[in-house]
Amino acid sequence: MNIDTKLIEGYEDMTAEEKVAALEKFEYNDHSEENTKLRNSVSKANKEAAEWKKKHNALLDDDERKKQEADEKYAQMEQKLAALEKEKTISAYKASYLSMGYDDELALEIANATAEGEMDKVFECQKKFLEAHDKQVTKGALKNTPRPGAGGAGSVADEYTKKAKEALDNGSAGEAAYYTRLAQSTAQPN
Repeated sequence: MNIDTKLIEGYEDMTAEEKVAALEKFEYNDHSEENTKLRNSVSKANKEAAEWKKKHNALLDDDERKKQEADEKYAQMEQKLAALEKEKTISAYKASYLSMGYDDELALEIANATAEGEMDKVFECQKKFLEAHDKQVTKGALKNTPRPGAGGAGSVADEYTKKAKEALDNGSAGEAAYYTRLAQSTAQPN
């Protein structure tokens, strides 16, 4: 809460030290009692409104009471219908994502996000899926790649060994390590 300096007499003409002293002596108007009274008044008004509603409902004739009950049931049915439509939409989205290869948990997560229109969440889920998919594709490609047989002169392993030696001679230790690993992996039998 800000202090209204106009309430302090001569504030504009004071020095900085005098202003600090004046502000330290300044007393706020305490409105806590007023706030408590207002809260009590609101509570009392709410209580009275509830009592009047009870009296009103008691005075309604049977036809009005039946109409009111029917309106309440109709409102509840509308809410249930909206919930079922949402569940159906999510289910359809989930089935579509499952057919694209998403796992069950991620498919449900992205289906909910799609139904709610949370596009940031949709993109985040798609990113997770693509990363997992790329790993699977790479893993499958490496698994299905045939290895050359180890063998006599001019084998692939020998070629990699020569390239590693050349890289070392040129001062490129990283490149030499790369070719050495390739030579070792191709020299090993399946």
